[in-house]
Formats: sequence, C-alpha cells, structure tokens
Amino acid sequence: MRHQDLRHKADEFSNKLTIDIDGPYFPLEKFQKVLENFQTILSELDRSISSTGKPGVEWSISSISSASIHLTAEANLISDEIEPNRPAQVISTFVRGLEILQERPERPVLFTNKALISARAFSEMLDPENFAEIEFRADPGRIQVTTSISSHVDEIIKDFHASYGSIEGQLVSISLANQQSLGIRDFIDNKIIKCYFPDSLFETARNALGKRIYLFGVIRQRTHGPKVNIKVQELKVLPDPSEMPNLTDIFRNLGGES
Repeated sequence: MRHQDLRHKADEFSNKLTIDIDGPYFPLEKFQKVLENFQTILSELDRSISSTGKPGVEWSISSISSASIHLTAEANLISDEIEPNRPAQVISTFVRGLEILQERPERPVLFTNKALISARAFSEMLDPENFAEIEFRADPGRIQVTTSISSHVDEIIKDFHASYGSIEGQLVSISLANQQSLGIRDFIDNKIIKCYFPDSLFETARNALGKRIYLFGVIRQRTHGPKVNIKVQELKVLPDPSEMPNLTDIFRNLGGES
C-alpha cells in the first residue's frame, strides 16, 4: 500500500482534493460512478461534521486533465456562518478514513454506512483493463485505493455471506498489494472476482494466467448481489475450446473410427 504519513492536524489540509485515475481505457459510465461516489462520501462527511446535520460546503471542479485522469475538486463555504476550516475537516476525514479502511475492518470516525458503501465502490472499480489505479491527493496527504477496502467494508456493515461453490473463468490479473491474489473473469457474470490462494497453490495459479480454469472454495458474495472473492481450495486448468473435440470427432470415436 502506497501512502504517506497522515498524522497531521485537520487545519493543515487545503480545501482541494484531487482524484488521479490511471489505466489503459476510461469508460465514461465508470467515470460517472466515480464522481457520484466521490460526491456522496464528501457530502456524508460534511453532514456528519456539522452540528446541525446540514451541509456547509459545496464542491466545484477547479481543474481537470486527460491522458490519465486528474480531477481537482475545490470546497467553498455555503455561507459566512460556516466555520472556515470545514473544507479541511471534510478532506482530512476523507483521507484518514480511507487509510484506516485500507489497513483494517474498523469504521472510521464520522463514516456513515452510506459513506462506507461509496468508499467500497472505489475499491471495486479497480480493473486492470481500464481503471487500473485510483488515488486521492490532498495537501499534505495522499492515499491509493486497493481492493482491501472492499473486504474491510464488508466486515463492518455485514452485508455479505460466504458459502462453498465453484467458478469457471479466465485468470486475467495478479496483485501483490496487501495479500497476494489473482483475478478471474467469471464466464457467467463477465466480472472479475478476486481469488486468494494458499501458498501451496499460488505458483500453480500464477502459471495459469491467461488460461481457462475451474476453482472451488469459499465464495464471498453480497447479499442479493455479485460474487466478491473466493478463497480457493481446488484449482483445475481447463482445456482451451480449440483443443476440445467437435461433434464429428465425438461420433467418429463412438463408431470406432480412427
């Protein structure tokens, strides 16, 4: 996990927060979801900090650049009655909260369930085929999003269940951040699911990158939602479709033809 030490006072933070997104492809729909969750979590923290439960700041885009995406949001007070350090309080709470969620399943101060779900959404958007990296920067702090946020939020709000099951798909990615894992693209849902392997299977799994595989183990799944990850107990490499016999070959073999 890459981040710098965040042991700073809230008033040391500026009133600007930047999202950095890097990757090979930037689907517009996914970028819209990033902005929606970004706005949601900032609004939730603003209301939590307020003694009245009402928002005290509004956010505007002060700069944006392409290639990789860099978008800076600037906080402005809604009225003169709002305490001047409210923007810094919101941003410091945001950055420190994500740092805690990266490291352990502990609810950060002032994070409502709605804010936690939005934080989890950032983690779930990571995908080597498009949004490969998401990072937030605020003077003097920065935090890079990793997939650990998702599982830690699950532990906090308990909206998942686990059961034994199997998944067939293609191994498409590998991550060494926090706990080493691989990603499998599920043939049924066409989603990438995180796979955690015991040490005895990890090298075998890594050598199967790009191949069709069958996995069996404990699947973690959202209640009424998608599969999140699997703790693998069994792995089988499946034959490539081009290597499988066609119907003509099958009937020929049944007839004893060579």
